[in-house]
Amino acid sequence: QVEPFGSRGVASQTPWSCLKPPELLSATMGNCCGAKADEETKKAEQGLEKDLSGGPVKDRGCTDILCLVFYICHWFAFMGVVMIGMQDGEPLKLYKPRDFKGDYCAVGEYQSHSKLMWTLNTTATVDEVAKQLVCSTASQVALQAVLNNPDPLYPFTTSDYDSWECACCLRPCDGCTGSAGLEDVAPGGAAGAMSSRMGDFTNPSSSGLFSSDSSNMGSFSPDSIWSEMTKFFVQVCMGDACIYPELNETTVSKRSWTYTPSYSQGWKAAWDILSTHSSVPQDLKDTIASQFKFEVFGKDVCPYHERYCIPFPGVAFKDLPMDYCMPQLDGNAVAALGTDVTSALEGKGTSSMSASQETGLGAAFGDMLATLDAFCAVAFYGFILGLCFMVALRFIVGTVVWMSLGVVFLTLLLGGGMMYVRSYQCSGYGLFQTIFEAGMAAASAAATTISQALSGDIVSEAMTGDGEDYRGAQTISKKGYFCQDWDSNDPHTHNFKSSAAVYNASDLEFNYCRNPTGAGNTIFCFTTDSEKRWDSCLPVGVIFAECENGFEVQDETMREVMKVVAYIIWGMAGIWILAVFCLLKRIRLAVAINKVAAEFVSTNPNILLVPIGQMFFTFFWVMIWVFCASFLLSQVPVDYTPDVAYETYAEAYGTYDVPGACTGSWPAGIVYKYEGDINATNDTCSGVLGDITGITPKCWKCAPPRYAFDTRFAGAFFSLLWTNAFIVAFGELAVAMSVSTWFFTTDDARGEEAVVKKGLKTCCRYHLGTVAFGSFILAVVQFIKYMMKYLEKQAAAQKNRVMVMVFKVLQCVMWCFEKCVKFLNKNAYIQTALMGTNFCTSAKNAFFLIMRNIIRFGTVAVLGNAMMMIGLTIIICGCAGIGYLILQAMYPDISPVVPMMSYIILGYMTGKLFMTTYALAVDTSLQCFIACEEMGITAEFVPGPLKKLVDDNPQKQKKSATTSSKVAPAQEEAKGSED
Repeated sequence: QVEPFGSRGVASQTPWSCLKPPELLSATMGNCCGAKADEETKKAEQGLEKDLSGGPVKDRGCTDILCLVFYICHWFAFMGVVMIGMQDGEPLKLYKPRDFKGDYCAVGEYQSHSKLMWTLNTTATVDEVAKQLVCSTASQVALQAVLNNPDPLYPFTTSDYDSWECACCLRPCDGCTGSAGLEDVAPGGAAGAMSSRMGDFTNPSSSGLFSSDSSNMGSFSPDSIWSEMTKFFVQVCMGDACIYPELNETTVSKRSWTYTPSYSQGWKAAWDILSTHSSVPQDLKDTIASQFKFEVFGKDVCPYHERYCIPFPGVAFKDLPMDYCMPQLDGNAVAALGTDVTSALEGKGTSSMSASQETGLGAAFGDMLATLDAFCAVAFYGFILGLCFMVALRFIVGTVVWMSLGVVFLTLLLGGGMMYVRSYQCSGYGLFQTIFEAGMAAASAAATTISQALSGDIVSEAMTGDGEDYRGAQTISKKGYFCQDWDSNDPHTHNFKSSAAVYNASDLEFNYCRNPTGAGNTIFCFTTDSEKRWDSCLPVGVIFAECENGFEVQDETMREVMKVVAYIIWGMAGIWILAVFCLLKRIRLAVAINKVAAEFVSTNPNILLVPIGQMFFTFFWVMIWVFCASFLLSQVPVDYTPDVAYETYAEAYGTYDVPGACTGSWPAGIVYKYEGDINATNDTCSGVLGDITGITPKCWKCAPPRYAFDTRFAGAFFSLLWTNAFIVAFGELAVAMSVSTWFFTTDDARGEEAVVKKGLKTCCRYHLGTVAFGSFILAVVQFIKYMMKYLEKQAAAQKNRVMVMVFKVLQCVMWCFEKCVKFLNKNAYIQTALMGTNFCTSAKNAFFLIMRNIIRFGTVAVLGNAMMMIGLTIIICGCAGIGYLILQAMYPDISPVVPMMSYIILGYMTGKLFMTTYALAVDTSLQCFIACEEMGITAEFVPGPLKKLVDDNPQKQKKSATTSSKVAPAQEEAKGSED
């Protein structure tokens, strides 16, 4: 037989309550689900094991202790994985800049080159100038001479000539829809044609392409260059400062490079022949050798092939965080274009957007530092505001709830009305004008009907045609004006009463609407408004006038649908008000529960230390985890992306529906163009020592992503989820323990006991295993959800849209399941706080408790969420308003944009701090109330707002709690021995 609650106090005197007799260990410790096999889910009753008449069960033992052991062991496993990962990981790869090949600045061979600089992309710029020359008449004549005078050292065949013609679109070929449209260069004119164009690229000290008189303006405008920087620039790792090194006669390490097109260009063979063959005119060879020669940064400064180390004339840089450099126009370019044009150019494109963001971040950081004291003041007043809201909520929650219910009802009524009126809205009439006129017509019809019913004089409202025969009783115009008597000239004069025949024939009695002698298009009247002479009328009972110009919604089917929707919305309004009346008692309970929760938070503000501590520990843990996981993420396998080259960009990167070789998995690799190695004898791009005869150049290669996921990271990620859930669960259990202890305290003693301290102590001493078990279950569900996200990304990389949708649906399912698990876990922790049971028993009890009171839980949840949203809104708006006033008083000259954003974020965090604790107090108070109700406890231990609800429950047997729970342990033992 289970002893009464009072006798359990003896066990709690033992210093280590986990040291229980062996027969109890299986029930309290056991495994992670070590409940008794025959554990029942009966209601709480006094004198039995579930007796809560004296507050949460005091005779507790350590619950789910094995789960706590597993949790601690998982930490050792996590540390082991991280220590192994630290040997090979390189966190710098996660944030350091990457060059065009995907290599990392300040890492590996680029250890001494930390800055990501931007150099001239000759493929996007010089290729067009070179193509103008190689496809010109001058080159055609020279190539024909080469064919006539073959040289074994520089072979050029008829097939090469045909390829050149196709590459230049000199005749119809695949890939050509017409001639290239390039400006021709006549024989002997190469030097003059190329000098001005190439000067924009080869002179580092000039304003280059940004000069207003640039010869390349038609091909490369400053606007297009700045808008498409990633196309016209190459990103390389250079030095340790965002500045181009000097390139002049005294520069020792500088290099030179004569332009040559990439191997993928169809006219490369022709270009090489024009550069070297003896039959080519000397002026053409000299033009190529001199005009296409670049001064290049030295190898010690720019450790790349010469073609990637060419400075872009007219460009300077500014430093950005994380070793990035942002291109901007240098002094020569600014002088050539002017400051206004320069500002416009630097505001374009994604790169300039990044520059603007960086400037904004710098200014934002400066404003935050300058107004730090104001921020602290807002934080203080925000906390006071939240506390005041909790105090006020005790008194206004009922009013707010009932007003909210009424607002929902009125919203449904008005929504249905607007939809119905919309179906009758005439073309050219506003919706609100139509609503007003319909409302006036309805009001007039109601008033007239009531008047006629009282007088017993029923008047016909029949009308045909223009209404000359109308003899009804309408006295209000369509627009709501009251009608003037026909025998009056105040405020408007008229001649209708001057003719007795007309007056009598048209029945111009009183102020009824008429159409005497068919003078108007329909019935009308003169109004009593001096500003409005007359207005048309509608017969009484006609709500909507006929639309002479048609309806605003012309489709008749759509108008009928709108009417049906209006009826449905009105039906919902009826169901809503019916539900409110049916759930009236439960709504009263929800209001009282919310008042109790607000009273607890306002009288125990130190409970907010629990979520503050959660925030601190979560932040500290996440920072540690990010540092450790960075070693695992950065270990991308060598074979993650293929190390072979591909012929086309589409083959490497993929298309809309075909995955690429480099991007076929997630995270996706990057694609770059490899220019070959002219010194190699078997290069996929440059062939044999630069000779690509008989091969198709394959110049597109893959670079691995910054990070990759493996099983080690999966384990570390699960540890993140489990620990985060553990911290949240501990806070929920601590708050539940504090609320339940406070709830079951007599009114005269409430507030004297340190319930928060006691709740934290009980959680740490007895129930960390339960916290570990519940958080483990939630972490598993969350892990599966994120795994579905990972698989969705993989399916997207494989262009499998069907599986993408499947995994999206599975994510939605897991999201819903996660919400259910969170809800059940929270209520299980409340059961643990009350009963001291392990997680499985608590979850089972919580489930059946919810099932027994599902309408109550639903009502409280809905109203609780509404109060949470209202509270968040008030605290956020309050912080923003207070912050603005403080900022204007202390710093009137500083832009309020960034500080106000910080105040809004601060308000959100403060609101979440209060309202999350408040929401958990609501749920705990509900379970405590149900326990009181099931045990028939008197109102002695029930907080004020709930006293009447307990007293008003005649079905529950009222017992005195003092006879069952406030008896000293010794007395209980004596009573037991007497029995």
